[in-house]
Amino acid sequence: MNNKGFVLIETIVTSVFVLGLFTFIVANIIPLIGDYEKASDYDTVESVYDAHMIRKMLLKSDSGKLANLLSFTNVPNKFYFFDGTEICSYVTNSVYCKKLLSRDYLDVRELVLTTYTISDDFVSYARKNFDRALREYIIQMQRYTNTETNPSNYNFARRLIVVFNDGRITNIELLFDGEGGSGGATC
Repeated sequence: MNNKGFVLIETIVTSVFVLGLFTFIVANIIPLIGDYEKASDYDTVESVYDAHMIRKMLLKSDSGKLANLLSFTNVPNKFYFFDGTEICSYVTNSVYCKKLLSRDYLDVRELVLTTYTISDDFVSYARKNFDRALREYIIQMQRYTNTETNPSNYNFARRLIVVFNDGRITNIELLFDGEGGSGGATC
């Protein structure tokens, strides 16, 4: 009967322990779930395969306009941003391109064509100008700084970032020799 003070102290200690455990869960586990949900839309097998189809279409194009686009002549930020099917005006078979990128097939929302190595200037630009999902994806992308990972045996080594309408985002290399089509390009 005289243990009322002891029971109160036990209750307080238990409450502090439970509160500490709850704080640990909120501070550590919840962000992991958010990171998983965010990363579940990045570089999925399906999106990489879809980006590969876009790459094949671009590399098979014999258009001189595409080679001029890839050269980044007079482009200070060294990237192009295309909404939907805007890139199709640079390829030989624009009808096929529009069909491939349409809502009926790949359902592409945006394409970003940039240098093979993601530059700090491009990341800074993305932080200020792109929507949240694309900005976060670009920030977390691997930076290729080692000369062995930058393919120098192609005239144009570029990276194509594809944003789909369902929220998936992926990137794929676009290696183009620029002489009479894709030439030594990889698919």
